[in-house]
Amino acid sequence: MPKRLTMRLICIAYCALLVSCAADKMNVERGTFQAIKPPNIYGNNRYLAKDTNYTISYDANIGKTKTIALPGIMNEHNTEDLPNTPANINYRLIENTLGLQFYRAIKNDYSFYFGLGGGIQNFPYGFLIFGHNRKFFEIGGSAYWGLTIDRASYEGRWDYEVRLKDLKVLHSYGGLTGYTSFYWEKFAINYSASIANPWLTDELPVLHGNSNHNTDISFWFPFLLMQDIGISYTPSKIKYRLGVNQITGIEFPGQYWGVSVQMAYGW
Repeated sequence: MPKRLTMRLICIAYCALLVSCAADKMNVERGTFQAIKPPNIYGNNRYLAKDTNYTISYDANIGKTKTIALPGIMNEHNTEDLPNTPANINYRLIENTLGLQFYRAIKNDYSFYFGLGGGIQNFPYGFLIFGHNRKFFEIGGSAYWGLTIDRASYEGRWDYEVRLKDLKVLHSYGGLTGYTSFYWEKFAINYSASIANPWLTDELPVLHGNSNHNTDISFWFPFLLMQDIGISYTPSKIKYRLGVNQITGIEFPGQYWGVSVQMAYGW
């Protein structure tokens, strides 16, 4: 076989190998993904009695729906011979939410407590809560995980060109929250900070003919950072809380503000 023909065949085989490696993940060129703000987890904002305590709360968040550009996100390819390429990704942040939450916390003789609970913010989530609760202050944290259905529109390339618009995608989300509060008689001031991933997944649906299946994607969804500060008034067992929150991110600029309202009953 002539040397030139042999080299040509080798080049064709090498290029085919690169294409097959690149096709393992979908190269998302652009997309807009709906994202719900992190759930409101503030702690107790009151002195807990020893043993078992229960809290049920209703909350709302009031803000303006915004489309947030996420610059700096890159598509990562499976082979070092293909450089990373930019991905034009946006979050469609939904801040107007209603929520219901219930949890049980057990406090020991050393003022530490641990509990678990669940909530609904459009869709259900579960969480663990833990902290240190004293006569006039509290410090603690929570970890949560849930499922939701969000709208997404995206396009890119896999084995073929992918273009999907206003698709409803079932996926998980999760995050961590830290909080502290200071209370005196019937009043309290509270601060909480959350780091959350609204799309805790590395796969997206693709359509091919009549079939629908998931494939790996070539980028990671960025985190949301939320801070909330508020004051509460507890005349008896019912607590009324009003706060303001700020949402920003690690991989995108800008600050987005909203108002949080909560009514809780503890016993």
